[in-house]
Amino acid sequence: MAKRGENIRKRADGRWEGRYIEAYSSDGKAVYRSVYGRTYTEVKEKLSLNKKLCSQNISNKINMEELFKEWLYIKEKSIKISSEVTYRYLIDKHFIPHFKNVKAMYLTSELVQDFISKNNQLSPKTVCDMISLLIQIIKYGQSKKYINYFDFDSIIYPKSLKDELPVLKNSEFIKLVNYVQTNFEIQKTGILLSLFMGIRLGEICALQWEDVNFYDETIHIGKTMQRLKNLDKNAKTKTKIVIDTPKSQKSIRDIPIPSFLLELLKEYKSGDKSYILTSTTDYIEPRSYQKKFKSCLENARIPDTNFHALRHTFATRAIEQGCDIKSLSEMLGHSSVKFTMERYVHPSNEHKKMNLEKLAVFY
Repeated sequence: MAKRGENIRKRADGRWEGRYIEAYSSDGKAVYRSVYGRTYTEVKEKLSLNKKLCSQNISNKINMEELFKEWLYIKEKSIKISSEVTYRYLIDKHFIPHFKNVKAMYLTSELVQDFISKNNQLSPKTVCDMISLLIQIIKYGQSKKYINYFDFDSIIYPKSLKDELPVLKNSEFIKLVNYVQTNFEIQKTGILLSLFMGIRLGEICALQWEDVNFYDETIHIGKTMQRLKNLDKNAKTKTKIVIDTPKSQKSIRDIPIPSFLLELLKEYKSGDKSYILTSTTDYIEPRSYQKKFKSCLENARIPDTNFHALRHTFATRAIEQGCDIKSLSEMLGHSSVKFTMERYVHPSNEHKKMNLEKLAVFY
């Protein structure tokens, strides 16, 4: 009797049919072939033999470009559009130009190491991210028997230098808050949401009034907004705005609202489907909001930085004020407490100096 997943069925004419993947087209789609027999057992044996021969044949022929396309074709059914855009970019821009003439069965760690060396102009983090993706594809190739052996342990990753996170000084923090208070309009709420709650820019732009729970005094983060490359070749625009759930489950969270911010939100509350930053059903996208933020910095005479510095500032000040790491990690939507500790549990020079000054009483 046919089992689920075998791709064997009994036809209306009484014969049995088994289907298998013979090859993959240039765009990564599977090309199927069939075998037939009078009994289930006969077809099962034919199918097993053809699969084996076909696997050996494909393994000898498939090159890395075909492997990249096949992997992406399989993967795109289960990933978010933001991930698909990133994967397509890395594959088309970096992987295919370097590996396209390499047969999958002949891929070695030395070839991957050469790829790392030739991309040394990129940041270590970017290269590490690319290699993580490449390893996913290699492991898929192994599962399909396209790649027999690969020495993952011999790959030498570029060392990432820890850059100091952009954090507003206390004086800049106060100047920015004073500027927002003095020149307040609803759009400037975004600055306060990041500075006092650590919310990401894309999450802020996607916030609607229905996400604010005035009874529980929390904001629900369940969406993010991004401008992404338009994968539709017939589209009139090269990019489009996408509002989707965050990539990780940990990023979906409820954050308590500070009392002063809660009163401010109550004052400006609009319809549930209206966006907080506009109080209308029209949104403001992250790129446009970043420009408005830069204008605020200039007007407040604060050195230029990016919007994400507000999130770093929130986390840094929270640590300095004694916030426990687990609570902070959950509010930030980090994947793990370890990540939060490695990123933020390093007091700023300003905070170190303040602590040293306490010793001055003994002089």
